[in-house]
Amino acid sequence: MNLKYNKIIIPAASNCIAFVLLTISFLGMSPPEALAQGTNTTNATNTTAASAGEASQITVIMPAGSAAATGGAGYEPDPVTVSPGSNIIWDNQDNALHTATAGDPQTAVLDGIFDTDYVMANQQSDPIPMPTEPGEYTYFCTLHPFLTGTVIVQ
Repeated sequence: MNLKYNKIIIPAASNCIAFVLLTISFLGMSPPEALAQGTNTTNATNTTAASAGEASQITVIMPAGSAAATGGAGYEPDPVTVSPGSNIIWDNQDNALHTATAGDPQTAVLDGIFDTDYVMANQQSDPIPMPTEPGEYTYFCTLHPFLTGTVIVQ
């Protein structure tokens, strides 16, 4: 028996087995579960900047269960009131991907004012700057259009 070949085959077989086991465990989950694990059920918080000249920063929660149309959970708080130019961080505490995208949820037309992009479960968006023009800005989750909210800039 040639030991040179055995040294090559054993590590290759180990890698192959590990790949198969990982593939099986990944395929056993739905896509949102595979990409975004875990939940966290804390409440929304408002944080203001400490020094003058800094825009305030607000956190809006995407709560556990908000991916279910019948769950009744929505963005918290809603509406959220901010100062012009403030930042909002969206905190996804659901087990599904979400977005917070400005636009009309009835027509799914995005207006380009702000967009978190995809926020993974148990993750937060980057700080998203709000408009400097006072007004009401409707937003929704592009993956779950029934999940809507309003930002009031004043």
